[in-house]
Amino acid sequence: MSFPVSSRLRSERSPLVLAALSRTYGALGRWRSTRLIAHLLLRSAGRAWLRHAVVSHERSRTNSVTVVIGALNRADYRLENALRSIRSQMYPPDLVRVVVVDYGSEPVSASRTASMCARHGAEYVRVDGVEVWSRSRCLNIGIRHATTKFLLVSDADIVFPRHFLSGCVEVLAMSPTSIVGSAMLDLPEQSAWVLEQSARTGDELQFDSWKQWCRPRHNHVFHPSICATYTAFFHVVRGYDEYYEVWGNEDDDLYRRFRYLGLTPKPLGSEPYLHQWHPESDRGRDGKNAEQVQRNKLYLARARSILRNDVDWGIPSATARQ
Repeated sequence: MSFPVSSRLRSERSPLVLAALSRTYGALGRWRSTRLIAHLLLRSAGRAWLRHAVVSHERSRTNSVTVVIGALNRADYRLENALRSIRSQMYPPDLVRVVVVDYGSEPVSASRTASMCARHGAEYVRVDGVEVWSRSRCLNIGIRHATTKFLLVSDADIVFPRHFLSGCVEVLAMSPTSIVGSAMLDLPEQSAWVLEQSARTGDELQFDSWKQWCRPRHNHVFHPSICATYTAFFHVVRGYDEYYEVWGNEDDDLYRRFRYLGLTPKPLGSEPYLHQWHPESDRGRDGKNAEQVQRNKLYLARARSILRNDVDWGIPSATARQ
């Protein structure tokens, strides 16, 4: 069964007030001369208004969470461990929906990814006909159609501690206008065979032991690539900016736009997550597509608006199917 495709935000998927605000802002944004006004109007709404909107329309809903993972030719032990770590969470499993968006993988990898998803109760969405990798477009497919109260974006090589989701929900329940994240710890190359063996045997994830091998990414207490907040906020800003291609900066961009919206970063200081080692791909910062990487950086430096993309954000030009 495929995700339904719609060119409009649906009121049952976002609070009515937030959906109306998104449509109003989008109408203003069609005219270049009014984009700054629209940006200022949305930013001036403030944290108090946002808190009121979320509490009024979302508090009564169950604390369900969608985890959206983007993948391209990653059907190996890293994705296996990522899915295992989500399904090992100390959080009610019936409240956790996992969506893996396979954005243009080769047929063999796509078939293996689908099998992994079936084993771990994750929804598999495949997109064919992809000409260039875009993490923004990939993740937006899952984000647009999320209907849960909360949403966490992740990658195919991340291993979460068992209390990560419960920690995110606890913070958002106490402070609705938050972006919840944590530090990223990089596993060394020497750990790859251990994690591959763990995925193969299905043994319990040895998170605490593996964590001792790690070093923090940039020593940041909050790495923006993995973040959680109310699904409604992702919908209001229309997800990641789909300008970004190849590699880099889409996460910094979204993080900054959330802050413009009035959200505050809240790090889970005691719950860092692990990034499984892998060779640098040709999409990386030093790869063959470095020219596009530089364009991404220049675009990030100039972009200051909250709302991006058109009303068809998150709808691939190719066919998405499950």
